[in-house]
Amino acid sequence: MMRELINDIIVKLRRQGVEDIYSAFDAKAVDHKGGGFFTVVGFNSFEASSPIYSPYTVYMPFKAEADIKVTAPKSSSMTELYDYYDSRISKTVEGMSGLTCRLSGMSVKFDSNIQRLVLDVRLAVSGISRTERSPS
Repeated sequence: MMRELINDIIVKLRRQGVEDIYSAFDAKAVDHKGGGFFTVVGFNSFEASSPIYSPYTVYMPFKAEADIKVTAPKSSSMTELYDYYDSRISKTVEGMSGLTCRLSGMSVKFDSNIQRLVLDVRLAVSGISRTERSPS
């Protein structure tokens, strides 16, 4: 279920023209993600409730905090990072806001390990996953 949610966010971001976007499950080293801006989508937390069964479907309520990390090139300023976010990613985040998804936080920090600025956007996500049951 988490991979499906991550892939859904990635697809929405790609539709807005965001390139160099990766899943948090991707084991690709930072050096291989390009020297420009790149984005990683993952989760800070995920909680599934008890499933609800119907004759043909299983419903699984869930709550999560999605994490979108935008990493700037080495020589970029905080202004350039925010401009990139504003022009490419914010429209997708705003479009996802609604009853089941909302912006819950945003921060920027300098990651000394990779010598780059990283913008961290957190989304509170909730919903119900639906899985068809096979007839027995």
